[in-house]
Amino acid sequence: MTKLANLAGVAHNITHHSASGLSFISPHLAQALRAAGEETTAIELLTENPYPPKIAELQPLRLSLTSLKITVQELLQKHGFNQNDVVSIILHATPAPWDREGYMLHTRAVITAKNGRIYDSGWL
Repeated sequence: MTKLANLAGVAHNITHHSASGLSFISPHLAQALRAAGEETTAIELLTENPYPPKIAELQPLRLSLTSLKITVQELLQKHGFNQNDVVSIILHATPAPWDREGYMLHTRAVITAKNGRIYDSGWL
């Protein structure tokens, strides 16, 4: 049986993947946030179409977040969980203010398990 404490590792992996170039979120997220006058965002990754609230549609960002949702589901499965074990996975992302091109993202993942426990990766 999988231990719920392993969700902390899943949160950590989501955070690192989201901040890396492999997720293709940057620089699109930074561009979209800056265009909307926002400095940071929180994205629920378990929704059907994850996308930052109050941000205009940017197709490359939409595609990247859809891909990230699939990666998150794969990470859950890899660690012995399924989507029914969690009620929320929120990705917090803040572009580094000194990176004008938007490739540097500070990320944090917060997972809420079905039993109400919260697993927070902390900021990367």
